[in-house]
Amino acid sequence: MKKKGPERKDIIEAVILLKRAKKPLFGKVADMLFAPRRTRPVVNVSKISKFTKSKSVAVVPGKVLGAGTIEHAVEVVALDFAGSAQKKIEAAGGKCRNFKWLVERGPKEVVLLK
Repeated sequence: MKKKGPERKDIIEAVILLKRAKKPLFGKVADMLFAPRRTRPVVNVSKISKFTKSKSVAVVPGKVLGAGTIEHAVEVVALDFAGSAQKKIEAAGGKCRNFKWLVERGPKEVVLLK
C-alpha cells in the first residue's frame, strides 16, 4: 500500500515545523505544502513585486519563477526558486529564505501568495 502525502524530506520537515508552531497562517501554508504538487502555487517575481512593499515578507508554498522584474527588497519564503528568480530577488536587495526562518521570525506582516 502506498503512503499518502509528499515523499520529499524537506517538504515533510517544513510541514511538521509549520504545524508545531500552531499559528493559523502557518497551518494554512502547511496544508498547501502537503497538497499534490500540481496544486501548489507557482508565482512569478512580477507578482511578488506587485503585492509586496519594501522590507516585507512574501510566502509562496510552491515555486517562484523568474518572469518579470522586482525593484524593492523583499524576503521571500518558498519551497523552490528558479535560478533567475533567486538572482532577481537578491539583485533588488532581498533574500530567499526557507520555512524554518519563517517559523523563527513569526507570522507578523506576512503576505501569502498563491
